[in-house]
Amino acid sequence: MAGLTAAIQLKKAGFDPVIFEKESKVGAGRHGDYEGLENWIFSRNVPTFFKQSAFKFNDLTTYPISRFFVHTLFGKPITIQNNQPFFYMVKRGSGINDLDYQLYRQCKEIGVRFELGKKAPKTCHIIATGSRKAAAYIRGINFKTTLKNQVHLLLGSQFAPKGYAYLIIINGNGTLATAFKKPKNTVVNFLQNARAYFNETGISVPNEIPFGSRGSFSLPFGTMFPPYKIGEAGGYQDYLFGFGIRMSMMSGQAAALSITGKKNESQIIVKELNQKRRLSFVNRIMYEQLSDKRMAGLAIKLSEKSNPLSILADAYAWNFKNILRWINLRYRYEVRPT
Repeated sequence: MAGLTAAIQLKKAGFDPVIFEKESKVGAGRHGDYEGLENWIFSRNVPTFFKQSAFKFNDLTTYPISRFFVHTLFGKPITIQNNQPFFYMVKRGSGINDLDYQLYRQCKEIGVRFELGKKAPKTCHIIATGSRKAAAYIRGINFKTTLKNQVHLLLGSQFAPKGYAYLIIINGNGTLATAFKKPKNTVVNFLQNARAYFNETGISVPNEIPFGSRGSFSLPFGTMFPPYKIGEAGGYQDYLFGFGIRMSMMSGQAAALSITGKKNESQIIVKELNQKRRLSFVNRIMYEQLSDKRMAGLAIKLSEKSNPLSILADAYAWNFKNILRWINLRYRYEVRPT
């Protein structure tokens, strides 16, 4: 996401960027699983954001989600809904309806060059190679289903310790996944626990195509200097629920602006990104301290709000309360800021 954004920005600025991709296809490292483009971390909504990033949002396959269900072991599922979409679901991969492929096509249409199946030379100006140090893991299943469109969040240490599990079904395609921090010396299969839970509630999840990935919580703060590390390579991600696509793309835009000589505009983006990353880091620490019962209570409170999207947005506002949280909590973690 970050590299494609940097490339399209550079091409439109008159440069001739070349993207090196070690896979034979763009998006081949993904599995056709669903992810979300959040609508609360930044003030700009998702369609406006893509326009500012030089991509045509209307040419992308997205699914706005204004309602989802939260499951815990403390009562019935909780419905959370809002007038505006919480997020836009997208598929990740190399298929014609996948976000990676569709952004690749838009880059190709304006003449961005790609070297597929080749590792990047050491002389590259921009590095967008993904996360290296694993601090969290994702295990999932992609499957076909006849069930109607729906989105579920499953909370609890037996399903996703210090994380969350989710079930997304859109147009006959489903993704069940759990994102978790692996406890030491554990042999628990959290994904199968989540699958068993949904099967027991009447939402049948077949054991079909598995996938896995990992994430990092390191915070390498700094300004944009060559070689520019963007996306997860530069730590540009959301550390709480992993809604990092927009952060990743913005880092690509910042790198492109710096290369074209627009240093001030680049640093404005980097400053905003660093603020959001600090807040997501604090939110991650606070989230990990919650008990299963406390998580359930917070979900109930969120469901009772008339505009829950604004509550989520407030957690990412760079205000006095959240700045104090950052000051007090920034060194209380196993992976510290650098």
